[in-house]
Amino acid sequence: MVDLLGTAQPRGPSLHVSGRRLPRIVGRDAELRRVESFADDVRLAARGRSLVLVGEAGIGKTTLWEHGVECCRAAQALVLVARPSEEDRDNPAQGLHDLFDRLPASTELAADLPAVERSRWLLDQLRALAAEAPVVVAVDDLPWLDDITRHTLRFALRRLGDEPVSLLATARTWSPEELAIPAPGLDGGVERLDLPGLERLSLRRIVSAAVPTLSLPAVSQVGELAHGNPFFALELARAHQLGTGCPPDGSPLAALGHRVAELPADTLRLVRLLALAGPSPLRGLASAAGLRSVDDAVRPALDAEVVVLEHDFGLRFTHPLISTAVLAGMHALDRRGLHAALARTLEDPDARAVHLARAVDGTDAAAADEIESAALRLARRGAPRLAADLLGDSARLTPPDDEDASVRRTLARMMQCATAGDLPTALRLADGLLERLEPGPLRASVVTGRVVLDFTDAEAVLRTALEEVPEDGSVAHASLRGRVLGLLGWLLGIHLGRLDEGLACAQAALETGRSLDDAVLIAQAASAVSTTSLLLGRRTDGLIEEAVAVGSEVVQSQLALWPRVLQGRQQLWDGHLAWARTNLESMHRSARSNGAEFQRSYRLYDLAQVALAAGELDVAAHHLEDGSEAARDCADDRALAWLAYPAGLLAGLRGNTDAAHAHADRLDAWAARVGERPRLAMAGHVRGVAAAARRDWPAALDTLQGALGVLDTLGYAHPGPVPVLPQAIQVASLAGATDLVEQLTHRLRDQCAALASPWADAQVLAATGQLLLLRDQPEAFDALQRAQDRLAGLGYGLDAARTGSFALAAALRTGRRQWAREHGERYLATFLDAGVRGWDAVVVELLDRVRGTTDDELTPTESEIAALVADGLRNREIAARLFVSESTVEAHLTRTYRKLGLRNRAELSRRVARSGVSSGVSPL
Repeated sequence: MVDLLGTAQPRGPSLHVSGRRLPRIVGRDAELRRVESFADDVRLAARGRSLVLVGEAGIGKTTLWEHGVECCRAAQALVLVARPSEEDRDNPAQGLHDLFDRLPASTELAADLPAVERSRWLLDQLRALAAEAPVVVAVDDLPWLDDITRHTLRFALRRLGDEPVSLLATARTWSPEELAIPAPGLDGGVERLDLPGLERLSLRRIVSAAVPTLSLPAVSQVGELAHGNPFFALELARAHQLGTGCPPDGSPLAALGHRVAELPADTLRLVRLLALAGPSPLRGLASAAGLRSVDDAVRPALDAEVVVLEHDFGLRFTHPLISTAVLAGMHALDRRGLHAALARTLEDPDARAVHLARAVDGTDAAAADEIESAALRLARRGAPRLAADLLGDSARLTPPDDEDASVRRTLARMMQCATAGDLPTALRLADGLLERLEPGPLRASVVTGRVVLDFTDAEAVLRTALEEVPEDGSVAHASLRGRVLGLLGWLLGIHLGRLDEGLACAQAALETGRSLDDAVLIAQAASAVSTTSLLLGRRTDGLIEEAVAVGSEVVQSQLALWPRVLQGRQQLWDGHLAWARTNLESMHRSARSNGAEFQRSYRLYDLAQVALAAGELDVAAHHLEDGSEAARDCADDRALAWLAYPAGLLAGLRGNTDAAHAHADRLDAWAARVGERPRLAMAGHVRGVAAAARRDWPAALDTLQGALGVLDTLGYAHPGPVPVLPQAIQVASLAGATDLVEQLTHRLRDQCAALASPWADAQVLAATGQLLLLRDQPEAFDALQRAQDRLAGLGYGLDAARTGSFALAAALRTGRRQWAREHGERYLATFLDAGVRGWDAVVVELLDRVRGTTDDELTPTESEIAALVADGLRNREIAARLFVSESTVEAHLTRTYRKLGLRNRAELSRRVARSGVSSGVSPL
């Protein structure tokens, strides 16, 4: 049997060539080395890798993948295999069952496990297996994995640290999801091996070996039509061998369709069922087909190499393109009848519902109920795309006189579309319901879902909905009113900045929730009350913890207002950075494992804020890039507007003024569009940071004061959510505005008095030290040093370094030159490593004073580095020679350029050459 790369054996067609021994793989030497290197790493039990073979269908991915699988098995690895087909995308958790069905643990894989529990189960299983031997998760093709398996794998693989668990997979580029790879390297760790078309000579070798009787002109014709694709070439060669010639359009799908169409009737029915069901037990397919003789039906398909019968009597196609050809050749009525046959015979209720939805036409209340139940189970298990499709079918089958059920199912479909990232469809569904429904509770329930997706005119819509729900003593109506009030409080207080109004609504919703013992409403309202109160400077102890205690129910029932997210934000504002990171990372993982694509950009927004606070600007940039991509995928303008705040701060800190102002403009535009006035303060903050990077202290101070005015108007009394006040004090100090610093420090102290916030208290201490420094008081150094130590201990890297620059100035005034030299270099390295502009120059100037140099005089170290630059060494090489860090070299060069009035390395080299200086010679 020929096993050439590109035939995708055993999935691809093979041709028997008697008397000849053919090479196993042709034309893929470099790719083979990559795959075998992967297996070598597995053999060494190294940390897991992710290798994904990417290329068009039929290009030979599977052959290389199978070679890799065998190499990994030879390396004594446990290989878990899944070979999903196109139809498996709608078979919930089928991929997980394929991976584990031969292991004892498969009995624990309950179909109705919630998404997070199932993800943790998989993580535990992989860790346990990896403790015994290296594990390879082998998947061919990734795009056809069902949503549940994809999200579960992504969750588990991302959390494996040094465990020897690897991913070896293929991905078809014809799929629109070619890059949706569930691997730990969505952040760059996936090794992608692209397979181009084979060059002409290799393709001719394959065709000539497979069909030695084929004439040279025919071989050439096949090669031209195949465009370097070996599977296509072999299928076209088969057509020639059978005497049918190349199809008129040169399409291998047409040749495949012709081959399948010639199968006997029973065999064709079996093959068509297989195309609809995906790889399945032969027994189940035979039952659905109603076959008189299973052997007589399956043998023609085996002989034609259309299907493969596994050792456990599972049936699958030899190549996924055959399934594509079968599906393309089926009439819609034939499909419906075959779906009905599968629905009658399948035992799994969710798989049965998928086929039932495609089999039933007209209205059918029983089928609608069954399909809705399956959709809700799938939604809980983390398959929102499939759940949305089934809910649409359920609504379609609902009798016209059952309006409540129709609205309920359409509303649920709307939420699942949004969860899956299809925001335009979700909004279209919601608007369709609102247009069709008369005022009343049903319409109000739609509003509660619509508002979390789009804030445009949200307040007016919610107030109207509140009027439409009668206060008649009904528990259902009281609960609905509570949810509308809770959403109104969340919208007004947290997003529109009308804190007192929002707090009143949220408190009323909380009272309703408590009176009804409604856990979800309590959690949502309590988190809104707690957060709004904190913005007003009034801490409500225990309330956010109460909300988080039932947070898992809220995550499942709501696309927004997740208590643990709001708890994480509060912790970030207060100075508990490690706790904030833990909570916000947890909610990001939850969104991913639940398939909540709509939430991804918002969770990445939070993580970017954490990274900025920690001074991890490269990490923040990565989160912002991923978040913006997710927002664009969802067509979510609100998410893009939110991301503009951390993105603007990042650009401003790094001195990219144009980008910072573009982000600030987006924030202003969004505030004007939907009335989110806190975004105006954020825009001012971004512009102030950008001005500070230019060392334009008056412009920075003016802009930051404008942002403070907005926050004052809104009633914000916590400096953490939009940390303009501490930065305004720093800029005013650099501008020498002592009276303003005193005024702002009093304001900061008043805000922080009742907050019990470690970060806020440290900022008060820092502001006090800056005021003492301006007044030339010796106590300034102690206050600033303690504030810097506190901020550094809390993990707020940039805040600590900025405060440290003032401590450096205070140290110089009190004669602590050794302390200033040691700590100043560390603060400078923080700014340089993060790429922060403006503040680096402040520290450089202070360090120059430590050394006592004049504006045109270089230190010995600066002179030596200049000479090494002239000798052609790069910063990394200079750092190695002088036993210092690369950032220290960069700092010295920055000072050298400034002192000598130079702009770059070339000008410095010419200056050194004119002075006759070489490395080791006295300074310029």
